Amino acid sequence: MEDRAQGRESVLREPAGAQASRPRTAARVRVAVFALAALLPVVVGQLHRDLLPPDDLREAEVAREMWATGDHVVPQLAGRPFVEKPPGFQAVVASAYTVAGGPTPTAARAVTAAFALLTLVAVFALGRNALGVEGAALAVALLGLSARFCRTAHTILLDNALTAALAFSLLFFWRGLCEQDARVKERAYSAAAFALGISFLFKGFVGPALFGVGALAYLAATRRFGELHHALRPLPVAAFLLPVLCWVLPFVSRASPNLVHAFFIENHWGRAMLGYASNVRPFYFYARDLWPAFLPAALLLPPAVFSAFRERRSVGGEAGFFFLTFAAAPLVLLSLSKAKDSVYALPVFPALALLVAAWCERRLRLGGRGVLWGAGTAALVCAGATSTAIIASFALSGTSWRLVGAGVALALLSGVALWLVRKGDARSLAAASAAMAALGWTLWFSGPLAANEVARRSIRRPIEAALLVAGDRKVLLLNPSDGLRGAASFWRNRTAEEAPDAESFARRLLQDPNVVGLFHTTVQDHFLDYIHDAFSQLGAEPVVEAAIPAGDNRVVLLWSARSRTGAPDRYASRASQ
Repeated sequence: MEDRAQGRESVLREPAGAQASRPRTAARVRVAVFALAALLPVVVGQLHRDLLPPDDLREAEVAREMWATGDHVVPQLAGRPFVEKPPGFQAVVASAYTVAGGPTPTAARAVTAAFALLTLVAVFALGRNALGVEGAALAVALLGLSARFCRTAHTILLDNALTAALAFSLLFFWRGLCEQDARVKERAYSAAAFALGISFLFKGFVGPALFGVGALAYLAATRRFGELHHALRPLPVAAFLLPVLCWVLPFVSRASPNLVHAFFIENHWGRAMLGYASNVRPFYFYARDLWPAFLPAALLLPPAVFSAFRERRSVGGEAGFFFLTFAAAPLVLLSLSKAKDSVYALPVFPALALLVAAWCERRLRLGGRGVLWGAGTAALVCAGATSTAIIASFALSGTSWRLVGAGVALALLSGVALWLVRKGDARSLAAASAAMAALGWTLWFSGPLAANEVARRSIRRPIEAALLVAGDRKVLLLNPSDGLRGAASFWRNRTAEEAPDAESFARRLLQDPNVVGLFHTTVQDHFLDYIHDAFSQLGAEPVVEAAIPAGDNRVVLLWSARSRTGAPDRYASRASQ
């Protein structure tokens, strides 16, 4: 009898153990799905994506010139000093060129993708400390699937590196706030300060300013100014200054006073206060731009912000309020600047993703029909967006095995989502929604959609055709766009030169037969009349060697010059061809 009773108890215990392991297994699956959903859109489409103007070509060419000259202190573009920002990002890209054996778009894009992945790692580590593993995975998915993050991860921009550095600063600052031991706290703040110093190497004082205003806002709101006693000790201060001075000291010693003034004053104070040579937009720009840039998580921002502020003093509400201050205060600072662009707000996105994830975690713990319907709505929206991507791909190129596979995957995920709705599993339904969104983004960055975008924006073919006509002659530019600066040099691995004014441009073409001028402009442009006047004053005329259509009523012109002999100007006839 005792043996039978023990047997029955063991049989009962085994199903109980199996039942207990099922939630843990489901949680691991959700974490893996969220992580893959954030990872895939970052890495898919990087290898074969060409360089596009203006950002890709500018940053890739600055790094190429750095790689060619070995000068990592004063960056150059088209042979002229380019000190808008410190050269940290371009130095990393130049190192990638060295590893790859030469400048390639793939090497440059690998750096961009690596910084995006580092940002996701930092967000997961911070989310794990503050929200738990599933909350961290959800935050990573919300960030990785946001429109601006995905787009920037496929653009060669230093903002990717800045965002990664500030995400690690946020991680270590949170750990410092949570520590009680003074020495451990000091080490955490030192790590945050070092990451903040690294951020300076990517975009100057922008990174420290954004982080500093968020930290001060949080400390003021929570009345924890005593933390500054630990954060401003010699070790954290030295950790911040070490990377900063590694570049500032050689830059100041080597650069001319004009370059030093351009970096510290014109490209920081000037852009922020005056906005010249940059994107001047109204104060409310980010309040308007954030909604499309942070989709799909932007739909959850209003309740997340309200909940974080309301529950800031409750148990477990500290994390949400921490993320809120590090999102709101930097956005206000960015709004005060005259120069604004959507990508400038990217460093705020890790805090925004963690803010929304904190709110979602609290709602998911409470459960209820409203949470399930919310997750179901998210699944429906993601399925609709991915269906649109499939239809658009089909319209551009017809049926392919890629689209068939995507359609089958979407159908399976939709079936899983319906089953989870019937089961009432809102957490797993959110993971299925993330998987569908990731499928849509991978279609966007690969296949016909990506090819269409590259074909629409690329200037490679007309520029390469003009460079083929130029042969071994030096290429001279005048008042070019950043895209032309990069294109004229990167695609033949030889630095183009830039003339300071029209008279110097015309004189150089007239005196040196081994120099040709390159323009990428609209067919009817008054700037070209200005160039003609410069030639006329020298008793010369331009000779158009090539006039290559570049789409959108634009043309690539290759010019040489000759003394005026009464022959008609050939610009009009060649350009019309």
